[in-house]
Amino acid sequence: MYRLPLFLLLFSSGASSYFLPLKETLHLQNKTKLSLIDEMLCLLEAEKEPINKQFLKPLYIKNQSCAHYNTEKFIHELEKIPMCKCMRKVEKDMKRLEETCSILQKPSSDTCSQDAITNFSLFKESLEEFLKWVNQKRDCSNIMRSESDVHLHCKCSCPDLWKYRKGLL
Repeated sequence: MYRLPLFLLLFSSGASSYFLPLKETLHLQNKTKLSLIDEMLCLLEAEKEPINKQFLKPLYIKNQSCAHYNTEKFIHELEKIPMCKCMRKVEKDMKRLEETCSILQKPSSDTCSQDAITNFSLFKESLEEFLKWVNQKRDCSNIMRSESDVHLHCKCSCPDLWKYRKGLL
C-alpha cells in the first residue's frame, strides 16, 4: 500500500537516477550546463604539473581597456605548453571567449603592452584573476558548455567543479 507513494517520492526527489540504466543517466547529465569560465578556473586550479618555463603576464589585469591585449597575451603564453592537455583546453576556451565576449574584442590602448616575466604558478594566478574579472561581465559569464563535454573530450579532471558551479570560489 505504501510502496507507490514511496516510489513517487524517490522518483520526484532526484534519487531516481540511481535506478536508471547508465545510458539514461548519461543522457540526463548531457542536459547539465556549466559556465565555460567556471570550468576554466577549475582546470587551472587542478593543474599541478610542474612547468619550468618563463611566462609573460600582463600587468593591468582588471583594466577594461586592456581586456583584448590581456586575452591575446594569455593565449600566446598558453601556446608555449602544448604538452599539458588541460592547459591546451584552457587555451582553446580562451579563444572561444575572445570570439564571444564583446569586451575581449575591443582594441586595447597602447598602455596595456607592459608585461612581467614570471613562473607558471604566478602566470596561472594572473590568468585566474583575469577570468574571475571577465566572469563578472554579463555577456561573458553566460557562455555555457554541457557537462558531458568536460569529461568526454579531454583527459583533464576537474574534481571540485561543483564548487565553481555554486559560486563558492
